[in-house]
Amino acid sequence: MIDQPERDEYFVRRLEDFGDVVIGFSLALLALSLAVPNHAAMLLQNVEWLVAYVWTFSIVCAMWGAHYWTFRHVFVPTRLSVVLNYAKLGLIVLLIYTLQVLLRAFDLGNARDIIVANQLYWVCLSLYMATTAMLLAIGLRVRHASLTPTITRNCISRIWRAGISAPLILVGIFVTAKGPAQAMATNMALVVVAGSLVGRWIGRRVTRASETPHQPAR
Repeated sequence: MIDQPERDEYFVRRLEDFGDVVIGFSLALLALSLAVPNHAAMLLQNVEWLVAYVWTFSIVCAMWGAHYWTFRHVFVPTRLSVVLNYAKLGLIVLLIYTLQVLLRAFDLGNARDIIVANQLYWVCLSLYMATTAMLLAIGLRVRHASLTPTITRNCISRIWRAGISAPLILVGIFVTAKGPAQAMATNMALVVVAGSLVGRWIGRRVTRASETPHQPAR
């Protein structure tokens, strides 16, 4: 007979492997999303495809790193965390699909098409960030007592980075949609970077504050 802890460990390994397959498929789908032009010179005339590809490839690679770190240190196989993990993987695939829509909008659409495609792409990323923050928060709450201080600090930082980025992306979508359509993707990328930096700073401040011993009142 296999006891419950061993069954959970096997399930977690299988779940992590499934995530690796989904992320690998997403990278393959990203490459397939690049249309082959009739003339090679057309690739140099419009480089939006390259910027979008490099950005999304980097994002997906970071997602794989976060996926590995989560399962390595804090993931717990509760019903909610399993559902959130499936949702997160689904959003990764959907992110690649919305990138295809965005590239098509840049190629064939008008300004309104580009804005709507951007909104779909960045909302998808925002939902991924929110899901990631919740998944990490569950693991931290359940495993807090068994985690090392370094892992705890890292987890808190990751929660704040994702938690701050998610609503900031939604605000950025509303603000940048009023500007030039062609610049929306670039401005939103800056919003994501800013959200990550601010979240990391807040996470470090929160961690330091919690670790600082309180002086007894005199």
